[in-house]
Amino acid sequence: MRILLLCDRKSAQDDVQMLAALQGLLESFGHEVQVLVMSNDELKPCIGCYSCWLKTPGMCAITQDEANSIASKAMNADALVLLTEIVFGGFSADIKAYLDRSIQNILPRFEMYQGEMHHPKRYERFPIWVALGYGEVNDAEKQTFVHLADRNALNMRPERYVALTVENRDDLKGKAAELCRILEVSA
Repeated sequence: MRILLLCDRKSAQDDVQMLAALQGLLESFGHEVQVLVMSNDELKPCIGCYSCWLKTPGMCAITQDEANSIASKAMNADALVLLTEIVFGGFSADIKAYLDRSIQNILPRFEMYQGEMHHPKRYERFPIWVALGYGEVNDAEKQTFVHLADRNALNMRPERYVALTVENRDDLKGKAAELCRILEVSA
């Protein structure tokens, strides 16, 4: 399986090493993993122009960064894995910058989906979606993160998705079975 692993800068730091641990785990399952370390300093903020919906469908009008390239890689992957520090129950600024710019992957109109109003899918399929939050946070922040990640997945409508939380890289090994289940590999 081709996996695009988008991670925040902190996960790649030597003292955290979450990126190395997750990449190693996914590769041990036999997956091809492409890693992109995200930086909210490098991704321009969404300006709300809606050009990605109306003028350049599926493409952001801001072309001075890698958002369109990342979106293309994400939509062509079998699975999209977001590795993010949990910050007050939400995504890190690096991952949030990507998520804000990913509206190009949905359509501008609305429809009812699972009894709620949502944007329709732009593409026939969306990759498997995994949100992995890390950090030593309290239970309320973990629950908020999982709820937020579930709601984000609902907007994109992948065939399968999961939101997991871990405290550190050692805790990640305990989540291997759940990752296997969502990626449909045997542990």
